[in-house]
Amino acid sequence: MNSTRTAALLALALGAPLVVPAQTQTTTTQLERTQVTGTQSRDSARQSTALDAHDRLLAEIWGLTDEEMTRAKVLLQGPRAAFSVPNLSPVEALGIHARTDAERRRYAEMMAKAVYADVQRSLAWDAAYQQAITRLVGNSPIVSFDGLPKVSAPTGSADAAGVPRTLVLDPSAPAARGPSSRAMGQR
Repeated sequence: MNSTRTAALLALALGAPLVVPAQTQTTTTQLERTQVTGTQSRDSARQSTALDAHDRLLAEIWGLTDEEMTRAKVLLQGPRAAFSVPNLSPVEALGIHARTDAERRRYAEMMAKAVYADVQRSLAWDAAYQQAITRLVGNSPIVSFDGLPKVSAPTGSADAAGVPRTLVLDPSAPAARGPSSRAMGQR
């Protein structure tokens, strides 16, 4: 991306007026070229930040105005692209680059509501899945450990992995370490 286009995108994102650098020589031909270049840069910046149907859908989902979505799009293509993950939401980009504390709080609240709603949907999905798997397979184990050799692993790790304790030799268990010093009469 050339420096004029970068400057144009940043100016649009930050709400600053677009200033096209003047040529050092002011002949009529050079001035006309500068004006054409400036117009082309502005047009290019507008085209790359124009909202398409997908952008408008995202704006609607996130509850953003067209102006906010355009600013988010510019930020996500410019400064945030260098620092953030590719799937950063427009609300996060706007919140990170908020121009006032009130704006930052507003975007933070929007994000908090969205995350809360998403967690609620995920929990509802998990509950429905658990009911379905129980209805479909009952208490039958999904994985059978029958015939597998015992493994040496801490009981806690085996419990976390769902491995039956009957298949675990816990190296930290007293029986695994051998007779204790008390059992041998030593104090």
